[in-house]
Formats: sequence, C-alpha cells, structure tokens
Amino acid sequence: MKYSELYKLLKKSVHYDDDKLTPIDTLDVYNYTFHSNSYHIIPGEDEYRCSVHDFSVKAPDENSWKSDYTILDVVDSHVKENAEFRFHIFTPKDSKPARDVILLLHGFNEKNWIKYYPWAYNLMMATGKTVVLFPMTFHMNRALPEWSNPRLMTELYNARKQEFPDIIGSSFVNVAISTRINVKPQRFIWSGMLTYYDVIQFVEEVKQGKYACIASDARFDFFAYSIGGLLAQTLMLTNKNDYFHDSKMALFCSGSVFSRLTPVCKVIMDSETEQMLYRYIIGYLDTFRAKDHWLGHFLSEQHPEGYNFLSLLNYNKLMDYREQLFAKAHDRIYAIALKQDYIIPYYEVINTLQGRMRDIPVKVDVDDFPYPYKHEDPFPLKESICDAVELAFQTTFKKLSDFLK
Repeated sequence: MKYSELYKLLKKSVHYDDDKLTPIDTLDVYNYTFHSNSYHIIPGEDEYRCSVHDFSVKAPDENSWKSDYTILDVVDSHVKENAEFRFHIFTPKDSKPARDVILLLHGFNEKNWIKYYPWAYNLMMATGKTVVLFPMTFHMNRALPEWSNPRLMTELYNARKQEFPDIIGSSFVNVAISTRINVKPQRFIWSGMLTYYDVIQFVEEVKQGKYACIASDARFDFFAYSIGGLLAQTLMLTNKNDYFHDSKMALFCSGSVFSRLTPVCKVIMDSETEQMLYRYIIGYLDTFRAKDHWLGHFLSEQHPEGYNFLSLLNYNKLMDYREQLFAKAHDRIYAIALKQDYIIPYYEVINTLQGRMRDIPVKVDVDDFPYPYKHEDPFPLKESICDAVELAFQTTFKKLSDFLK
C-alpha cells in the first residue's frame, strides 16, 4: 500500500474509542489509559516534595506569570487530560506479546498522531517490533481540547497580533502553546521532565505485566522526531536502572541541542515566545535555578535525568559532559537530517551528535528530497509529487528501520 493510501486509511480508522482496533489485516492497535504518577511535579502545587531526596519546598511566587486569557491560565498540575490519557500501541496482527518495542516520540505542539500513523506502521512492519506512540505533556490528547479549537484560538491569535504587531510566525495553531510558554517559560522544561517520568513509569508497568500485548521482559528502542529527540536522548543517556543499556535511538529531523534550533513557525511557536524561551534557557537559566529551588533541585546532579536534560539545552554549557555521554553510546545512535530543514538544521545535528571536534563517530546522514518540503511536513500529500514523496518515504524509513532491527 502506498504512503498516501496508508495515510488516508489510518487517519480514518484509528481512534481512541475502542480498546482494540484492526484497521488493516496486518495491524492491531491497542488503546490503553495511562495514569501519571508524577503530574504533581509541574507548576500549580502549593508545596512540592521529592521523596527520593526527602526534599520539600514551597512553590515559587507565580502571581506575575499570567496571560490575559482565562482559557490559557489553567493550573497546570490540575489539568486532568494531562494526568490521565489514552495512548496507542501498534502491533503486528495476532502477534505474541512483544519482546522488542519502539517508543515513538513526536514533535513540538503536535495536536494529533495522524501524520505519525504511517510512520509507526512502517516501522512495525519493517522491524517486526511493536511501536508505542507516547504523547508528551500538554501535547496531543494531553492538552485541553479548547486549545485546538480554531474559533477560540483565532480570537487569541488576533489579540496577540495586536499586542505584538511585529510578531513573526504566529497563528491560531500555535497561539495557545506560544502564549503559555511566553508567560511561564519553565513550562518547556517541566513538560520534558514530566514526560520523562511518565515514560519511565510506562516501562516499569510493562515489567509488571500491565500491558498484555507487551512481554514483561521486553527491551526498548527509540524513534524520535524533532523535539522528541531531546526526550529520547535524556531517556537513553540516563539509562535509569539499566532499562536502556542496549537500546538504539533513531533520530529523524532531530538531534540538536535546544539552543541551536530555529523553532519560529506557524505550527510550532511564534517569535515572541522564541525570544522569551531563549532568554530564559540560554541567558538566565542559572539565575532562575538558584531562585526556583524546585526547578534547581531537578536540574542538579542529584537527578541525573534532569542534569542530562540540562546538558541538552545550551550548546556551550556542560559540553564535555554531554559529549562524553554521546561518545559512550555512539554505536547505538543514528540520525537522518534533511538539507532543507531550517527548524533543526543538519549542521547543528552534526555539531551536537559528532561533537565540536567531530571526533564522536555517530552516524548522521544528510538527505534531500527532490520536491519542496518543510521540517514539519517532510512527506507532503500532494498529487503532483506523489511518486517522489513515496520514494522519499520508503527510502528514509528503510534506513531508519534497518538501524532499529
């Protein structure tokens, strides 16, 4: 089945309503409900406690971190959609409980999984492995439905354009996430940290036998696209309890540290948010870590996962430490970057994964397609270029699948 046909079929037939679907005679889709045990670490609580280190702290004063839009000023830790949500597992039809699993991690500000369905299916068919589509904090179905409502978000977009007349890349698609991060940039970090703990919880639930379609002794690999690479890198390089000691990580349009991204785009974030986020992370994060003791605790060496995540934010910070981690795992990492990707430029993927001296032997392929494409849409569904897109998709995912086999 061609990519375009597969896309349309899976878009129409995959949903969360039933616990099991069979949209194609070679595919079973299992839907499970996940209950996050760590949602209370994100902003919104009056007090916080780290049970691992018996560390307690009152919440920082956040009265000044407000937008002008009630629909966006929710208490983050009280959003039930983020604490409890459904997720998909793609498995070969009628297969035994999976011994090998690929965790598929998506890009920034994604609203649904539609474009990833053919990716997950192709990875599953080519590798024979089960693919778990796990959503990040406040993305996909973990966000309030109102934040994806075109009418409501167009009103906010128009208001934001009035507030910032020279804004670039603003749209009704990104106005919710842009505004929320603009007024509280630490949300970007906490989103990554909470998703890390949720993935670890999922892996531990697998080991406890909670998911019938996955064996309790299953091993895990990673396929990460775009910003999902930061999460995959943090998970694999931290290797909590040796869960990922032999995991492989395939990165597509991904792999650069945060400070080398250019994320202004109508489907990602606007220019005001980019500037605020860069000032917060690149300019003053050390100062904020000292003032916000809860954030500072999780980004310290006491929490290797937070410290590793921190090393992936600023290219010029913790460089030796970060490159030592990549060097140790170099033969388990593979990346495909695209020549015309201006969101995550190919040379920044190389700068990060192969190091400043180019002495880390991580394999990075720089590919290009013979048609117009974008970071957020590498395989556009246009009839006039369908043959070229089909070849690009099959060639790209063959290389990624071959690595993950």
